[in-house]
Amino acid sequence: MAPWQYLFISWDTTNFAPIFTITWMFALAMLAVSIFFYNFQGRRLRNYAIFLDLNEWLLWTSVGTFALLLMYTVFNFDFIFVLPTMVGGAVLFLWIRFLHFPPLIQAYEERLARQRYFQRSKTAHPEATIRKRPVSSTKRRRR
Repeated sequence: MAPWQYLFISWDTTNFAPIFTITWMFALAMLAVSIFFYNFQGRRLRNYAIFLDLNEWLLWTSVGTFALLLMYTVFNFDFIFVLPTMVGGAVLFLWIRFLHFPPLIQAYEERLARQRYFQRSKTAHPEATIRKRPVSSTKRRRR
């Protein structure tokens, strides 16, 4: 059989015995793990918008990729659909994690560093930490 003919046979245990079971088990496990980590990290990083965006991008990529792989497993699609989903999902994960978000995270960290610097410079003067006494409008004498 020619290599390109494998693209047009169904994705099932008889045609792809070595990788079929491993693939659907991995897809199911990774789908569950990604949903768990999204919920866990969502609570943990609720104050950091850029990291929440990163987690959401990773969640929806994993839901799309792994749910499609599970659907291909259940309905025995041709391998021509399975292979681009695997490769495209992997490329999308790598693009999100290593190309799209690192510049955004670096800009966010620089903005936080600038904010911390300006907050420190405002409190650097001793007068900034001393509370002023309220000035009363009427002056009374003490007896």
